[in-house]
Amino acid sequence: MADNIYKPYLGSGQVYARIAGAAVALLAIGNCSMLEPSVKEDKQTLKDYTKPGGGTYASVSRIDTVTVKLKLHDLNKTNVARAVFGSESAVAGATVVDEVVVAYKGGLSPLAHIDPTAVVVTNSAATTTYAPGVDYEVKGGGLLILDTGTITEAQSLKVDYTFAAYHKVEAMTTGAVILELHFEGLNEADSGKPVIFDAYRGQLSPTKALSLLGDKFSDLDMEIELLKDPSKTGAGISQYFRVKMA
Repeated sequence: MADNIYKPYLGSGQVYARIAGAAVALLAIGNCSMLEPSVKEDKQTLKDYTKPGGGTYASVSRIDTVTVKLKLHDLNKTNVARAVFGSESAVAGATVVDEVVVAYKGGLSPLAHIDPTAVVVTNSAATTTYAPGVDYEVKGGGLLILDTGTITEAQSLKVDYTFAAYHKVEAMTTGAVILELHFEGLNEADSGKPVIFDAYRGQLSPTKALSLLGDKFSDLDMEIELLKDPSKTGAGISQYFRVKMA
């Protein structure tokens, strides 16, 4: 097939991932604005000492590392867990009875679960029930004890509430994961022709930052170092990654 010299590229598409070698589906990781493979060279040179003026007598280049940089804009549970070497789990919704918290005026008393509803707050003996908006305010993660209310400083309280199902991520509970990546891309500068990228085994590094507060949309910068895949064999077959384009 003749090579088409004219090949400008403007890519869009979806990145999929799964644990390398796992017999599970490749799942979309969400909106990405960067998928950038890069190769770092290890170059050894020998200077020419046989005559004045120097120069290069010999040179050998080897591949040092191959990395893939990703910029993710969907901070879903799986992406966040992978980025912070964490474990994610689902928490089923339930009703909590007599959860004990200690109250401090003007301060937040966290609850064990998020987004509480049907909240009832009493003293430790359950003889006094406190009023929302007067003694406390319900927040997403607990109770804000009001300065003007009747709850006293360092008072022990009992809290009943209901919460819906949610997900949680416990950071730094696992090691680095090795992922398989697949990119279903389209070249918008060439009539939307497909561009497919496969990386077989990539060890994920932790994200440098997890931005949870700011004045712009957050993103996750992730870097993956590609490892050799011994299962890929044959003449001219890469053991790291490949690109297919129409």
